Amino acid sequence: MMSYTVFIAADIEGVTGYVSWPDKPPEDYWLREQMTAEVNAAIEGALAGGAGAVIVSDIHWNKKNIIPDKLARQASLIRGGKRKLMWLDSVERSNLAFLIGFHTGCGKENAVLPHTMDTRITSLKINGLAAGEALITAVTAGCFGIPVGLATGDSAFINEIKTILPDVEKVAVKEAIGNCAAINIHPDVALKEIRDSAKIATQRAINGDFQPYRCSSPVEILIEVIWPGYADALCLIPGVIRKGGREVSFTGDWFDAMGIMSLFVNWISDMPGLF
Repeated sequence: MMSYTVFIAADIEGVTGYVSWPDKPPEDYWLREQMTAEVNAAIEGALAGGAGAVIVSDIHWNKKNIIPDKLARQASLIRGGKRKLMWLDSVERSNLAFLIGFHTGCGKENAVLPHTMDTRITSLKINGLAAGEALITAVTAGCFGIPVGLATGDSAFINEIKTILPDVEKVAVKEAIGNCAAINIHPDVALKEIRDSAKIATQRAINGDFQPYRCSSPVEILIEVIWPGYADALCLIPGVIRKGGREVSFTGDWFDAMGIMSLFVNWISDMPGLF
């Protein structure tokens, strides 16, 4: 029998203690340590719940945040950026997905650092639904028949994912009192809650409690960007239609839509002279 594999997508804005994008390396290193610790707690819980293997995908910024030699030895690590499926390449090798350290989508109130993939995206809709990274993850994993079992982050993210996947295990590690301020639970408490919830989620998944998220096809995405020049660039992609000064849409296969979003986040928004 093949090992039951858990795929962990790990971000950092939803880690306890993280309240703003840091500009000082010492602060940044502690946050990377806490991110790594919260991922390790999820790994430990998954293994205790019956998983035989874990794949971790580092998804924040340059995707080189998890400290490799402090990651649990039982897990493999996907590190580095510019991936076609952004943070979900290789999710098809798993049976269950966890979202650790996530944040809510762009424009949400009472949330810590709300954004969707890139702050130059000001709105994203999938089949008419306002979409954050939780919905993108659920749709992509669902295309491979893989359910989501655990979600951790700030309380705004937990409220967001309840509308998409109400039955998953959830851990809120902080509550926003401003865009860059929050009431945070103690790091050790966060680790225990994540570990316990990961174990329960894995056990539930093995028992068949979770179902993959299903999105109707063809899918329509509507992207609003911060500057018309970005929309100009996106309209060079076959199938992308201009909807306004800063809005474009695409209708088609989900993985083609993901390729468009990846092209913007990984290449177009980094091009010199566009902003």
